[in-house]
Amino acid sequence: MRDIKDFFSMIGAICQGRYPFPWKTFLLALLCVVYIISPVDFLPDVMPLLGITDDATFLLLVLAMIRQDIRKYRSGLTPPNKEDVIDVGDFKDHKK
Repeated sequence: MRDIKDFFSMIGAICQGRYPFPWKTFLLALLCVVYIISPVDFLPDVMPLLGITDDATFLLLVLAMIRQDIRKYRSGLTPPNKEDVIDVGDFKDHKK
């Protein structure tokens, strides 16, 4: 459920120009939709169970790439840990 919320948040950030557009994922998702709709397949859909396997595999690959993009977007939203941040005040008071 969190992925869906973050997906729409990422789309909003892309539209506002605050996050780079993931072209590779977009193009593969578009290709996936065309492949699923197209009557031409590597494995014809008339073959029981095997015909749907190539469509499902391609769809799962694209969904995994979208999830990876969501994770990258989410990691950019989280602030760094306090231990990883150096406070400038620490150096200002220190004199040699």
